[in-house]
Amino acid sequence: MENENKPSRRTWDLMIGIALVIFGGLRLYNRLQTKTDWDFRAIFTLLFIGYGAYLIYRHFQNSKNN
Repeated sequence: MENENKPSRRTWDLMIGIALVIFGGLRLYNRLQTKTDWDFRAIFTLLFIGYGAYLIYRHFQNSKNN
């Protein structure tokens, strides 16, 4: 892929990944403090947190290879 080699794109992916993990974690924490059940929104938030973690992981894996 052409975008994988651009440093600015990798930096944006890292920042987006960190934001998704932090904001998703805060949202999930607040949601679980008020409700104890796992509904569609909680699962959807977990998916966003997982995608953010994947972006962070991919950034550091690409940094090691270069």
